[in-house]
Amino acid sequence: MKFIHAADLHLDSPFRGLISGGLPSDLEKKILDSTFTSFKNLVDDALFQNVDFVLLAGDLFDRNDQSLRSKIFLDQQLERLNQKHIPVFIIFGNHDFLQGGKDSLGFPDNTKVFGPKPETKYLTLKSGQRVAIHGFSFNKQWITKPIIKDYPVADQSADWNIGMLHGSADSVKSQDNYAPFTLSDLQSKNYDYWALGHIHKRQSLDNKGLINYSGNTQGRHINETGKKGYLLVESNGKSLSTSFHSTAPIIWQKILIPVSSKAANTLIKNIFDFLHKQEFKLTTFIRIVLDFKGPISDELINKLNDGEVEEVVRDQSLKDWQNVNFFVTSLKFETSQQIKFSQIDQKYFDEAKLQTLTSKNLEEIKREFMKYDFIQDFLSSSIDQKDIFNLAAQEILSDTLITGGNKSDN
Repeated sequence: MKFIHAADLHLDSPFRGLISGGLPSDLEKKILDSTFTSFKNLVDDALFQNVDFVLLAGDLFDRNDQSLRSKIFLDQQLERLNQKHIPVFIIFGNHDFLQGGKDSLGFPDNTKVFGPKPETKYLTLKSGQRVAIHGFSFNKQWITKPIIKDYPVADQSADWNIGMLHGSADSVKSQDNYAPFTLSDLQSKNYDYWALGHIHKRQSLDNKGLINYSGNTQGRHINETGKKGYLLVESNGKSLSTSFHSTAPIIWQKILIPVSSKAANTLIKNIFDFLHKQEFKLTTFIRIVLDFKGPISDELINKLNDGEVEEVVRDQSLKDWQNVNFFVTSLKFETSQQIKFSQIDQKYFDEAKLQTLTSKNLEEIKREFMKYDFIQDFLSSSIDQKDIFNLAAQEILSDTLITGGNKSDN
């Protein structure tokens, strides 16, 4: 038995915050095509590997009101698999939740879609082995009920039992609005493999590597770094093994560059000298983190904090991105020496930070914004609480440094 486990294609992702009209048309097109390209690469692999079937564990589309382009594209890719008699099993997630009857989707005959209640679909492989695949699709954006409780236990008459579930594990930082479950919930069903979706970071929840989030197929922001793609699952006797295969045409990466205090123009030259030595094989979107190993001049701090250095680096990286295969999307800086700001009293700032940047306050703020899908994705990604607090403190300090603590009414 050999199959592909993938999830979170997010076809037609708008790439908010990245597509802003200031990019070259060829780069903008590559970005907007990236989720489509990644899935086409997956289908190419499925045909080349001659897999027995493909599992797509939710959020195939970025939103519930899919564009005509994304619908036609998905149909075409499913039809490619249909022509080679490769079955596809689909569950829908919180982004593309199933409305109306699943029979009205118009998918090819090889494509089987799970309904809003857990059900089991069977497949007989060319080897004669019988596979039971269990799953359900979201029929609304938020599902707070642990639907896992309604999944059947393994069918002993089948040679293999596989579960598909789009939802939040209690061991992963996320929210409880998405069919929550625990590891013990999954293990209690005695399935041979769990194909999970919703969390965009590829990871195994068990020590055998058989309960897996495959991650998304294309990173969409800086908190989805590294290669993205699918898991290929293969049997050897009664055991299963997985291997990761990359399909994403664009990679997001954070790069730490150690630097000494220099003039801004020298600093920018050193940044590009460093990046040009990396020899990126795939188009890479980079967040640069400058690590200063000494004191920084006030002039350089001001140019960093007002975004002037970042703007120049970003613009220069756009000019030659096709040849060097990278584009700098953002720039941050760190310093090993604490910077004192004369405009504020450090002691009182630290006290205020302890009182305001708390877990309780963060959860209250998150609840206010959870209705926005792109904020849900950001807070569900690999960014952690410490990162959020550090970013907030940095913004406050930057504003105080630049304005002297007095905001303009404009």
